[in-house]
Amino acid sequence: MNGRRKSRRWWSRRGISTIVANMMMIGITLSLGAILVAWAGQSYGAFSGGSQLFYQQRGQALQENFVIEEVFFEKNTTGQVFVFVRNVGLININVVAIYANGVSLTPNSVLTVFAPCSFSGTPLSVSIGVGSVCEFSWQPSLWTSGTTFLIVVASQRGNQVASSWRAP
Repeated sequence: MNGRRKSRRWWSRRGISTIVANMMMIGITLSLGAILVAWAGQSYGAFSGGSQLFYQQRGQALQENFVIEEVFFEKNTTGQVFVFVRNVGLININVVAIYANGVSLTPNSVLTVFAPCSFSGTPLSVSIGVGSVCEFSWQPSLWTSGTTFLIVVASQRGNQVASSWRAP
């Protein structure tokens, strides 16, 4: 009989240790889950703050709308090209770059800005009010009749307008 008791005790101890082991594993899993939730909460909070700013800026960019209204090619001794940009959006725009056939006109002193637009030095920063038209001009090295110009105007908020014009 003594032999039976020993085996019975050993078996019941084994059962308790299995329950304790399972409880410990559940406790460890829950604590790791809590740590993961705390870490993810901090990461998501930082991410959501940045995304809120992004969506606010994109909302402003969607209200910004402008067009290249007209391009004139002057065929005299200067051979200037005049570009008229109209703000048709709901907010003021700030033009920061103009390209003609892939060449930036802004770092050079060849670009001229006419009133009523406000121009502030280099780099280019031209503010165009709602409903206003701004006139830019530059003198390309040489243009001949039939020459095609791809003109791109870029704003500070990242919007771009591209238009292709052919010289008369």
